[in-house]
Amino acid sequence: MTDKRREVEDLRQETAKVDAQLLAALERRGKLSKRIGEIKKALGTPMTLPDRAQMEAALAKTSGDVPPEALREIFREIYATCFSLEQPVMVAFCGLDGTFAHAAARSRFGLSAEYTACETVSAALDEVTRQRASYAVVPYETRTDGLMQATIAALTPSDLKIVACFETVVNLQLASKAGSVAEIEKVYAIAKDRAHCQRFLANELPGAQVMDVKTPMGACQLAAADPRAAALAHESIAAQHGLEVVKRNVRDEGEERVRYAIVGTRPSSRSGGDLTAIVFALGDAPGALHEVLRQFAERGVNLTKIQSRPTPTENWQYLFFIEVQGHPTDRPIVGALEEVRRNSKFFKVLGSYT
Repeated sequence: MTDKRREVEDLRQETAKVDAQLLAALERRGKLSKRIGEIKKALGTPMTLPDRAQMEAALAKTSGDVPPEALREIFREIYATCFSLEQPVMVAFCGLDGTFAHAAARSRFGLSAEYTACETVSAALDEVTRQRASYAVVPYETRTDGLMQATIAALTPSDLKIVACFETVVNLQLASKAGSVAEIEKVYAIAKDRAHCQRFLANELPGAQVMDVKTPMGACQLAAADPRAAALAHESIAAQHGLEVVKRNVRDEGEERVRYAIVGTRPSSRSGGDLTAIVFALGDAPGALHEVLRQFAERGVNLTKIQSRPTPTENWQYLFFIEVQGHPTDRPIVGALEEVRRNSKFFKVLGSYT
């Protein structure tokens, strides 16, 4: 037993050395990022998102001792933090402070970026257009509702481009400084989150007073000040206020998956695993849509999605949305897009993303 205790102590000393090496490596990484930012500023190089391929290449070398998703989360925060060290980043998002949109934006841009909450997708895009924000994070697609039409409608007349997309799981946690659900006497929540958790609140906290607040951030602030109170919130927002999760996944409908788009002023570079989103409107000629789709089929370009929606300016006219595999600079897509543009009343590439 003594040998085992000695081994544990030796291992602890070894982990302390590794921690010191990690800290030194992170500080070195930060210095390199700052220097990159200085050089970019001197050259007038525009801001671009971190290269996700570089991160994935690094993660591909893992031995498997640490769960890949855990490593990906760690690297995501490192990349986001170092990106903000290159140059200050302001990110607009569609939603209230502390909502899932806020948490989603932070998951990609890190804790070092600054964030501005916007009531609508159009308002978030306007922040980027007016150069008050570098990027906007807006809802793009959900598992239950499909494409977010408000986002497509706001992007269509805009000069901005989708530069990246990412998926996040939406669920609510009951967070508190109380040790258990039984100790909770008051719950703070925004009206929307309260509605999503009515059955849970009725069954698990029938005697608790449920208080409406304006933002999830406010709910967490109030819950943090009262050991008998709790908040319905995203885990990362709750943790920011020192709250612990006392009950996980309390949405009555279970989790939802949401795909968010990152929107910027410059098109994304080719990565080799791109998807490209396009909107276009056609005339009334017979077979017009078939002719458009034929351009992609003949060039071996795979369509992953196609939808139509009414145009806001003409009665009984429709805009088509398609998503294809590839980048606008890929040779097969260049030709296909040129033909679609030539045969369309309206045509626009919304952006490319992985």
